[in-house]
Amino acid sequence: MTKTIEYPFVADTYWLILSRSLNFLVQFNNPIELILSMEDEFIYLEDLKDERTVQFIKEENERTKLLLGKRADELYPKLLEILYEPRVLQLFAFDENTPVMLIYGKKRSVNLGRKELYTAHSDEVIQYIWKIRGFRELGISVGKKGSDEVRTFILSEEGRIIRDLGNWVSQPFYHGNEVCYVKSYRTSPPPDGGEYPTYRVFCGDDIVYGEELKPGEFISIDVFGDVITLVKTKGWRYSELYVGESFDKLRKVDEAELIDVVDYKDYIIYRKNDNVILNGVTLGFEKPINAVASGKDFIAISLIKDYRTPVEYYDLSGKKIGEEPHDNVIMMDGGGSSLFLLETSFSFISKVTRRRIEGGVLTNSETIIETGKYEVGVKDIYVKGDVLLHGFLLYKHEKSKGVIVYGYGGFRVSLLPFSPYHLKVLLEDGYSFLVTNLRGGYENGEEWHKAGMLLNKKNVFRDFEHFLSLVKLAGGRTVAMGGSNGGLLVGAVLNKTPQLVDCAVIGHPVLDMMRYHKMYVGKYWIEEYGDPDDPEFKDYLLSYSPYHNLKGGLPKTFVYTGINDDRVHPAHALKYVVKSRKLGNDVLLFVNDSGHSLTDPETLAKEYSYVTAFIEECLK
Repeated sequence: MTKTIEYPFVADTYWLILSRSLNFLVQFNNPIELILSMEDEFIYLEDLKDERTVQFIKEENERTKLLLGKRADELYPKLLEILYEPRVLQLFAFDENTPVMLIYGKKRSVNLGRKELYTAHSDEVIQYIWKIRGFRELGISVGKKGSDEVRTFILSEEGRIIRDLGNWVSQPFYHGNEVCYVKSYRTSPPPDGGEYPTYRVFCGDDIVYGEELKPGEFISIDVFGDVITLVKTKGWRYSELYVGESFDKLRKVDEAELIDVVDYKDYIIYRKNDNVILNGVTLGFEKPINAVASGKDFIAISLIKDYRTPVEYYDLSGKKIGEEPHDNVIMMDGGGSSLFLLETSFSFISKVTRRRIEGGVLTNSETIIETGKYEVGVKDIYVKGDVLLHGFLLYKHEKSKGVIVYGYGGFRVSLLPFSPYHLKVLLEDGYSFLVTNLRGGYENGEEWHKAGMLLNKKNVFRDFEHFLSLVKLAGGRTVAMGGSNGGLLVGAVLNKTPQLVDCAVIGHPVLDMMRYHKMYVGKYWIEEYGDPDDPEFKDYLLSYSPYHNLKGGLPKTFVYTGINDDRVHPAHALKYVVKSRKLGNDVLLFVNDSGHSLTDPETLAKEYSYVTAFIEECLK
């Protein structure tokens, strides 16, 4: 099964110079120190309970509602209808015949096949489902609407809550006779007093692993009977695989940039970068691996080829037994002779299929659920910079009112075909959408990722600029759009090449590269961005930090964030907006009652209605 670990992912210069004496300025021989000394003017916005912060958010939302609220209210029911359409977000094999699925839409539920095990209340968001090997039970993490905080339960196959494991708990499993789990400490130290943010493994009431973990290190645990497998990952750079019969007897088995445990059959089966390690057999691939799953007598490997994800099948000796095309396999998991696949595409929201592999032969295929079919034009776009770049151009009309250029470029995130459900209104109305595959992702493997991280981060900005330039050369109007790490991308490009952007949309963004590691779980990103307190990275981070390099004359910009986002602190957005407006820029802020990641359709529809209204207004 493909695992998902939740990674937790200044002032106005001229004003300060004019308002303070020359004697102050000559204290600084280094211009960088001068810039950093100015940041305290808006630092109060990092305290979300400060009365000034509360008032600022209130006034900004009122301003945005005054300018865009009427159109947003008109768009809301259209977007809500789209978001109410069911879509499968996660999947694993419960047994050979039945998958467990997390389904979102008007109703948000966990299904065992076609049976609803758990349905979220109106104020709940189901964040994740967990496979518990060897037991006919499953884990489910549930949060309150508008919050990233989650509580984890163990459910029976009838849907009864067997155990409540508490807040900030993930990866439940059984070891011996005890229930075990991983607990996250994001805003306070663990019971043993270690540094945070961090994780600890509990069995019963006792901590059995984690005292050696440092901030920025993640763990992924899988248990096969008496055998524990644990992968410790240092950010997005380095992984170590441990195996043992107890947590105090774990032994290191292997190390690489990327390791993921697949199965255990008297020997461990695992992915190591773009190889799959079997019992004395290594399956190596020239293309990046997207996902790996195994069953009774097969291995299924999804690769990234030409920005799609075909699946290849092998027997346990490493002999290839089949291959089939897919646009984007999100997850897959094996049980007995069955393989369950969850995929998406530009032409549908989600599809779950079951494959049977018996005696080394692919026998039959069954579609369990398919949702959100959609007809949209798709063109593969290639752009030559210092490397060859690829993008997907989506359109419903040959003549475009404007091109929304979307990018991310980091943390090994691959932008592969997906349903543009949140952009359907804009596509139907004549706008185009350009999805860009930038360095920093995993579309071309780990070297592609490394070429866009740490001291190579500016490669990502240049890649994005090539796509913006292409649209401009063709006479089009551009909307630069990105969220989270993609918000950093858009913010940096706005400062560097504002002439390439007509409008900008920045969501839940990372923008202050000098203080990102001091807000919430930002320490986890040091391995991707570099440490601002390390002289090796400080000057480089400052040279592109969107917040510190703000200037006047930027294109119209819409910034949105969530007051309950506990991953990327809302202060990134708040400080950016207040400084940008002081510089004379036309910038709007919308602070939603959302968290960073998965949320309910109503909250998303509200957010997207303002984004859509801004794009329409900006390009009209």
